Formats: sequence, structure tokens, C-alpha cells
Amino acid sequence: MLQVGATEVFTPSHVLAAALAARASTRISPPADGMHLLGSQVGLAEFRVRAGSPLAGKRLGDLQLRVRYGVTVIGQWVCGAFNTANGPDTCIEAGAILVIVGAQANLEKVERLALPIRRSGPIVLAGYGEVGRKFVEMLNDAGEMVIVIDRDVAPGIDIAGNVLEHRTMERARMREASAVVLALSNDSEGVFATAVVRDYAPQVPLIVRANRAQNIPRLYQAGADFALSVGQVAGQILAYHLRGEQAVAVEHRLKFIRVVAGLLAGGHPWRDQVRERTGAVVVAVERGDRVLVEFDDAFMVRPDDTLFICGTSDSLERYLREFEATLADSQC
Repeated sequence: MLQVGATEVFTPSHVLAAALAARASTRISPPADGMHLLGSQVGLAEFRVRAGSPLAGKRLGDLQLRVRYGVTVIGQWVCGAFNTANGPDTCIEAGAILVIVGAQANLEKVERLALPIRRSGPIVLAGYGEVGRKFVEMLNDAGEMVIVIDRDVAPGIDIAGNVLEHRTMERARMREASAVVLALSNDSEGVFATAVVRDYAPQVPLIVRANRAQNIPRLYQAGADFALSVGQVAGQILAYHLRGEQAVAVEHRLKFIRVVAGLLAGGHPWRDQVRERTGAVVVAVERGDRVLVEFDDAFMVRPDDTLFICGTSDSLERYLREFEATLADSQC
């Protein structure tokens, strides 16, 4: 969420730059809130599902990833929208970015099936107009390394060249990037550049700015992971002024919480239809000084266990109501 204040401070271009920065940088916007609660034993990772992956087009129920690998699929990013995995009938789409939680060693096993998303390395920006300059300013403040590409030679530009040329992409180390952001001023050029960059660096998260909202479907078809338009954020700012809303929503957020067992005591973390009933998932159980992430059929939640739950704000609220659970004392 981005707080919106005076119009002379937060223009649509500024808000769009902030939205792009939040998508590109895990320092600005971590993949999920509350990840520190998991400690070092449990992690969250993102994986690109290529068209030839054994996961592509398969149902979660058929893949049995929990049983075979001890990991939990939280959901998948498809065309800029996060779709929560709602049960065994959830189909994994080719090209999607999977969000998976599990023990670090188990997450490494998934690399045999899908490409891990690199979250280290520079962020590459193509386009150094008003949006691009504000984007770089925000990332510099966050301590990110940014490589800027633009056609013109000017202060702040690292590589003068055409982003459509392989030589330019090689100089920018695009395949080593943690994200590529296209902030080009022309939507037609943006669509073409999206297709070229996606072909050159298929595993890298690709975030694209558009001028007109009607061009966003074309960007997704060309291979963008996330696409945002000036019109979208301008409309949200207008809603703020007309309806008095306190924030402009620019991104989906996942969250982890620690809760007492509640009504799940005596049940199984994965077999009591938690996901189907609430949309949230139990990803780990804290028992004494151990954090458990794999549960056999005989496993039973104890009344004094602490559970790690992952979901959106709405699904977590449903979980707390459905299972009469409360936040654990050490929740912070």
C-alpha cells in the first residue's frame, strides 16, 4: 500500500514509479509480510514454471508436492494477478511464478522441476524518463544496485543503447538481474521490448510500464510478469480524492502469522480442509524448540502447538474465525 498525500507530491507518475519499485525490489516490498517469524528453518521461494516443466498444466492433487517434497504451494502469479492455491484441483499454469514455502533443503529439490527466481543481482531499468528517474531514486534509497539503459547519453544513464539489441542486454547483465523493468514511453515499443527481453532472459521477473490500460493485455501476452499503467494509478488517486480512501493499493500482499492451535488441535495441518475452508494454509508447526514442516498421516496438532499460517489478509481473518484461533503471544 502507498499512502497518498498532496497532489503536488504524489503525481500518477510518482505512484507508478513506486508501484514498479515495489514489484522489482524485495528490500522495498518483501514477498510476504511476517517472514521473520519463520526463522531460519523455513523459507519462501519463487519458481518460474517453463512450458516444458513437469509442473506445467498439472493439478496440485496429482503432483503431490507436499508428500513428495515436503513443500506447500501458496499460489501462483499469472498475468500480474496472484491466484491462491485453493486445493488439489488448482492447475499450475505454464509461465506462472509459483510461490512455495518449505524447509530450505526441500525448496532446493523443487529446482529440479522449475527455475528458481533469482532475488540477488542488479535491477535493470530501460527508460529514463520521469517514471524511470523516480524509480531509480527510490531504489537507490533502498540500497539496490540499478543499471539504467536509455537511448541517450546523459547523467544517470549507465548504458546508452537500444534495449532491443542483444549487445545492450548483455552489457546490462540482464540474465543476471533480479528483475528487469521496462519504463518506455511508447506502448508499442514496450510490447515489442517485452517479447525480446522475455526471449533473452526467460527466467528473470519482467515488470513493464504502460501508458494506456488497454495495452496491458498485450504486454502479458508478450511475456510480462507484471504490467501497470499510468491510468490505473491515476484512477486510484482520483478515488482517494472522491471517496476519501486513505491508501492506494498497488500490489497484492501475502502475510505470515503465528497462532495458537485453536480448533485445529486434534486435527491434521493438511487434512482438515484448512485451505478449502479459509484460503489460508498451515505451513509449519512449532512444537517446543522444533519447527516441523513435514507431517505424516498420524501427525496430530496438540493444544500447546503454535502454527505458522500463510495467506492474504482476508484469508487469515477467515482462518482466525473458522478455527477460533488467536495470535501467539510472541507475535510481532
